[in-house]
Amino acid sequence: MTALLAGVMLLLPSPLLAQAAQQSAPTATSDPVVVTARPIPREAEIKDQILGVTGRPQSDMPLMRFREPVCIGTAGLPVAASEEILRRMMATVQSLGMPMAPDGCRPNILILFADNPQEQLLGLRTRSPQIFGDLTRPAVSRIVKAPGPVYAWNAAVRVSRDGDLVIQQEGPSTNWPEMKVGAASRLLSPVRQDIAASVVVIERKALLNKTLVQIADYAVMRSMAATKPVADAAVPTILTLFDKDATAPTEFTEFDRGVLGGLYQSPRHAGATQQIANMARGVREASTTP
Repeated sequence: MTALLAGVMLLLPSPLLAQAAQQSAPTATSDPVVVTARPIPREAEIKDQILGVTGRPQSDMPLMRFREPVCIGTAGLPVAASEEILRRMMATVQSLGMPMAPDGCRPNILILFADNPQEQLLGLRTRSPQIFGDLTRPAVSRIVKAPGPVYAWNAAVRVSRDGDLVIQQEGPSTNWPEMKVGAASRLLSPVRQDIAASVVVIERKALLNKTLVQIADYAVMRSMAATKPVADAAVPTILTLFDKDATAPTEFTEFDRGVLGGLYQSPRHAGATQQIANMARGVREASTTP
């Protein structure tokens, strides 16, 4: 974690603002609330899109999520804009039931804005590979060679379902990793994937015509879970914010809230199958809530 953050500091175009907006009160609005009926998406469309944004897991390994209190840092925008993004992101994280770390914390979520992010990341891949945590070389190559304008990744640690780290055995006949598990069960996953840090780097010129609310909601979707944008989304999602061929929503959608809500409300030892089922149920409930 420390090495990753040290590497990311090389990307910062301006001083890091972390958690400073936590004490600011939300801005009140006097705009009238208009409620309109929306078509409820079909269950098959919901599940297919969930599998798309989560990368279609090939096993029942639990999907990544935070377990520790969240600390958000951002850099590359004026202070006022950064504070608005922080405020919005922190409110959303807390709505998921996740605690925020106190002021002065070390960020485990970094939202950065740069003029030439791909060029910088390509250089840092060689000079400071610690910026990518424990990601494999092929995974790093896919990130830095993506067309942009967003480059995002999650650094996770695999632990037992009780939170014990992997123990590397030593010796000529015991050179394998070992993990303590309290009890064997086919219903509970013996391991989990805890996000240690998430990084989202956005090219500044791509922010044209985007609101701070949209940017904050997009950043939450990319940092609080290992999600990715999908082409031709059947269900509206903020993940289409930087898709030139799509009309992005103005904020989090029912799909987005259902996905993150279902992930973070899943039992601590749930596998991917149960997590995705909870996500789908969360989307359906959000779509039917007045």
